[in-house]
Amino acid sequence: MNADPRRARILATARDVFADEGFRRAEVKTIAERAGVGKATIYRFFPSKDALLLTVVEDNLTVIRDLILAELLSAAPPLERLENVCRQVARFLESERDFSRLLIQEAGEFLGTIQRRYIDLVDENLPVAEAFFTELRKNGNFVALSTRETILMMVNLVVGTTYTWVLTGEGRLEEQAVAYLQVLVRGLRDERA
Repeated sequence: MNADPRRARILATARDVFADEGFRRAEVKTIAERAGVGKATIYRFFPSKDALLLTVVEDNLTVIRDLILAELLSAAPPLERLENVCRQVARFLESERDFSRLLIQEAGEFLGTIQRRYIDLVDENLPVAEAFFTELRKNGNFVALSTRETILMMVNLVVGTTYTWVLTGEGRLEEQAVAYLQVLVRGLRDERA
């Protein structure tokens, strides 16, 4: 990871400009001006505008992965850790609304590359996830699917919820994510019946 503060400033500015203007309309010149650097500096760190966008996505996916791992490895009971994962990811996506919007708007063109990186992150962290879901399965939770399939299903749920949240701007993403997790854990049945 490059420790040069200009790189972080360029990435934050690029995320905002891409989210505001759309990736194709955004100009490297605009990013450079807003970040307070020259275009040559941007190209010193990133070989292309495409690479800049993919780095924004990669860095944010890494932050999300780190939030998830910190919660999964905590000492809380398993279901509480899982709820905390949902809360932390939703809080991050809410606080980084420009990143969320950017991912929704621009994912199509770069979907293959983003998917490959996402799958790599899932596979790299599968042993930790497997240990965690083994704990949950001892209590009868999440037994219907393999760990990998469960993770993919949960991410699909978060992505879909984020997509709707970005488009509508309604409600708090954290509350929605936790509510959907509770449906996954408890099902759609009435406990009183």
